[in-house]
Amino acid sequence: MDAAHPGHRTRVDGNAAGGMLLELFGRDMTTARAACAHCDREAELADAIAELDPAGVILLCRGCGHTLLTCLRDDGKVTLVIGALGRLRWPAGDG
Repeated sequence: MDAAHPGHRTRVDGNAAGGMLLELFGRDMTTARAACAHCDREAELADAIAELDPAGVILLCRGCGHTLLTCLRDDGKVTLVIGALGRLRWPAGDG
């Protein structure tokens, strides 16, 4: 779990992905509860390990290291790839 994905330089907590997730979901998603489909660990996205580079962010499960989701920007488009994210929950409402 200590090895970074190729090309990534910065490893921080999931709060660093807050801006990109806000753009995608239109709300703060750092407090959303994410469950890893691989190890079933559930925690807020802020607790995930975030790997950042200029192209985007990868969120990794803090329990097993599997990729929960990847969010990339390229040519004015945003791509969201769901990895081991088994479940994502947040309170209903304007939030």
